Amino acid sequence: MDVLILRLIHIGAGAFWVGAVFALFLFVQPTAAALGPEGQRFTVQLSRNARLPTIILGSAVVAVAAGIILLWRMTNGLDLDVIARHPALGFTIGGLAAILTLAVGGLYVYPRTMRLVGMASRLMAEGRPPDGDEQRTLGQLRAQTRVAGWLVIAGLTVAVIAMATARYWGVLF
Repeated sequence: MDVLILRLIHIGAGAFWVGAVFALFLFVQPTAAALGPEGQRFTVQLSRNARLPTIILGSAVVAVAAGIILLWRMTNGLDLDVIARHPALGFTIGGLAAILTLAVGGLYVYPRTMRLVGMASRLMAEGRPPDGDEQRTLGQLRAQTRVAGWLVIAGLTVAVIAMATARYWGVLF
């Protein structure tokens, strides 16, 4: 019974993580950028008040933690003989991709996103546009999060494909 609950938690948190990241980076951010000041207000509301980046990071941590526990149980404590067999190999590759993606998201994207939100919030509260230094900093942070966002999307794609096809790895390889 506890394995079923862990699977539900892992799949639910993972589905939210993947869906939210794809929607945020592919649709919300480009649309907010195109809207200018109104988009900035929307982004601040979504990030600071609704805490979407924090919720996404939390779902990623829950999905990875549940996945690690499931892999531990499925492979008898990460027994290399079991890990090398199918479908454990697919789950292991998917899990490693997810862990690396979580690291990029949590250690690189999240802090920069929160810094962007903090600067935008301050500028909105002061009712002024950014000065030259602030404009450069905002541009650099946006560029950095855009590139890292594509890395996160690529990592999540590898993780999802590896885990979704893990059952068939014995046939494929």
